[in-house]
Amino acid sequence: MQEKEKDNFWGLPIGKETSTEAFLKDFWDPTTEEMFPAKNFLGVGWGTNFYAIAKKLGLLK
Repeated sequence: MQEKEKDNFWGLPIGKETSTEAFLKDFWDPTTEEMFPAKNFLGVGWGTNFYAIAKKLGLLK
């Protein structure tokens, strides 16, 4: 599955979604191994994917 093109401002990703799912996805996204994916919820920059961090630390299988 190909990821959709993200909007950006001078190279910084911009999140434009306002759903609860987008908000939660910025903190816990088991669909990706990225620790700092582009924001989904409103804002500029990157989120912190605690799922990927916990998996890399061996806390999750």
